[in-house]
Amino acid sequence: MAFRALALATVGLLAVAAACRHPDPVNVAVATVTAPSSDPSAEPGAPLRVATYNIHHIDGERLGKALASDADLAASDVVFLQEVHQPRGADSSACAVARDDGWHCAYAPGHGLRGGSLGVAILSRRPLADLTIIELPYYNVRFNAGRRVALAATIDVDGTAVRLFSVHLDNRLNAAQRMRQLTPVLTAATSWDGPAIIAGDMNTSPFTWVGHVVPVPAGTHDDKLEQYVRSHGFSTPVRASGPTHEWLSMRLDAIYTRGLTVSAFEVEHAVRDSDHLPLWADLSL
Repeated sequence: MAFRALALATVGLLAVAAACRHPDPVNVAVATVTAPSSDPSAEPGAPLRVATYNIHHIDGERLGKALASDADLAASDVVFLQEVHQPRGADSSACAVARDDGWHCAYAPGHGLRGGSLGVAILSRRPLADLTIIELPYYNVRFNAGRRVALAATIDVDGTAVRLFSVHLDNRLNAAQRMRQLTPVLTAATSWDGPAIIAGDMNTSPFTWVGHVVPVPAGTHDDKLEQYVRSHGFSTPVRASGPTHEWLSMRLDAIYTRGLTVSAFEVEHAVRDSDHLPLWADLSL
C-alpha cells in the first residue's frame, strides 16, 4: 500500500510539473516597430549607452514611464529587455513603448502566456537590421518551463556594424546547464566579425539546484558562466555592478562585450517597477 501511495504521489507530481510547461506561442515571428527617424542627438564618437532590464511582465505604460523618468535610462541608445509580455492581438509592452516614444523595436516571442506570449526585445534609437531568433536548449525546470529564445539584431555605430543579442536564460539551472543554454548565442556571436554585445538576464543566482527545484547555497554567483563567456573572446566588464535583483543581493543580469570598451556602468536602484533592477553601461568602439 505504501509503495502504491508513493507511486501515485510521484505520478501526481510529474503531472503537475508537466502542466507547468508553458505552451509555444501561436506566432513565433519577430514583431517590429520602425521609428519615424533615428535619434538626431547621437554625435559621432559619443559613447553608446546600453541598458538591460528584466521587466517582469509590466505593461507598456509602466515601462515607458520607467525609461523616461530615470535620467540614466532615458539617455540609453539601446535597451535589452526580458520577460516582455505580448497580450493576445496587441503589441508587446516593448513595441507599445516604441510606438509612443519613437524607438525602433524588435520583439521575439519565447513561450505562450495568457493567450499571448512572453519573450525578449530590443529597443534602439538606431535602426535594427538582420533580425534573428536564436533557439536555446530546453530544460524542464519543473515550474515555469517553456521555450527559450535569444534575439539578435545589428545597429550602425559611426559606420561600424555592431551585433546585439538579448538573452534570458532559465532560472534554476546549474553551471553546466547554464553554459549549454548560452552556447547557441556565443556560437552566433563568435561567428560575427565585428563588435558585439550580449546582454540580459543570465539568472546567475548563488545556488546549486537539486532537481531544478531545491536551492542549495553555493556561496558565490555563477562565475563559471562568465569564465565560459571569456573563453569565447568576450569581456565581462560589469562584474562589479553589485546586485541587480531585489532579493538576496543577487547579481542576475549582465552585459558582455567584444570589440568595445566600457567607461562607466551602474545599477539603477531607484527604478522599482520589476523585481529586477536596470543595469546600464557606456561603451565605445
